[in-house]
Amino acid sequence: MNSHNNGTAKRTLWLLLAAFTLPVVLAYLYLTQGWYQGGATNRGQLLSGLSYESLSVANPAQRQWQVITLLPAECDADCLDRLAMLHQAHIALGREQDRVVPLVYLTADSDPGIRGELTSRSLHIANAEAAVEEALMPNGLVVVDPMGQWVMGYPAVAGTEAHIQQGRDLLSDLRKLLKLSRIG
Repeated sequence: MNSHNNGTAKRTLWLLLAAFTLPVVLAYLYLTQGWYQGGATNRGQLLSGLSYESLSVANPAQRQWQVITLLPAECDADCLDRLAMLHQAHIALGREQDRVVPLVYLTADSDPGIRGELTSRSLHIANAEAAVEEALMPNGLVVVDPMGQWVMGYPAVAGTEAHIQQGRDLLSDLRKLLKLSRIG
């Protein structure tokens, strides 16, 4: 009878040991094997070190949030989708839309046939200097804070569905930024 109690005690000890060590081992593996995706909730890519000041360019809409993009030489279907998404995201901001300026940078090569559509969509226009053009190339859209810091970039995407998703992501990020911001 004593040996039976001894076997039960050992089993209980092993179960208790497993109950306390197994979560620690699993947590260690979860963190070290890259299974954990960080707590970031932003959808765009955070940019650092870019600002109008660092580019030695004047801020076209001071003290306001901006969503900027560059108009290419030929505005194809993806370009038109990006402009439509920019306009729709601005409208979707509702009462906060007066805090955000949708801005399209034009270069000497930009498609001249699309300029009328920009004003009909209430998109602001500015001439892009070489530094701005170069900085915007890797991004389809960039969010700029009221102090002129380039905060978040979104890659150029292709296809209407991708633009719709990017518009949702942009809107989500803008709402968070506007909620947390006390300026602009």
